[in-house]
Amino acid sequence: MKIKQLASLTSAIGLSLIVSLGALLSTWLSFAAPSWAYIADDVEMLMLNNECPVCILNDADLSKAQLHGANLKVASLTGANLTGADLSNTNLMLSDLVSTNLTRANLTRSEMNGAQMKDSNLTGADLSRAILTQANLVDANLTDAKLIDTDLTAAVIGAANLTGADLTGANLRGINRSRAILCHTIMPDGSEENRDCP
Repeated sequence: MKIKQLASLTSAIGLSLIVSLGALLSTWLSFAAPSWAYIADDVEMLMLNNECPVCILNDADLSKAQLHGANLKVASLTGANLTGADLSNTNLMLSDLVSTNLTRANLTRSEMNGAQMKDSNLTGADLSRAILTQANLVDANLTDAKLIDTDLTAAVIGAANLTGADLTGANLRGINRSRAILCHTIMPDGSEENRDCP
């Protein structure tokens, strides 16, 4: 009899523990979910103070924003719209810019060391004299982008599209360009590379 009671008690405790863990997980997810999108207070802080390090700005619409010299170090901007934004002299070190729209953005002289920019759209963007050492630009679209005197030391570019990009004077040391798309691309020495033109 005692064995049956013990087994029943053990079963009840086990079920109770599973329910409690399920409730705990559900509560955690309800708090965690908003972090996948931008936080309104973070956007406001950025616009008022021109700085928001370690902020969550995912999917925020910052098109044409004037952010010259802003501090966005380690900020998360995944999927954000920064079309035509002025990000010159901005600190974007270790920031998350995966799938971010930076079409025609001004990123001149910005510090982007170690930035995650996989699948980002940098069509027509100006990254002249920016520092992109060890940045992840895998599959990024850099069509017609300006990378004049840009430091790309040890950056990972994978199959990035560099069609029409200007890399005059850029530092490409440690970069594997074998999969990158090069067509009408101006190389660091001023020559034009058409390896991947149709």
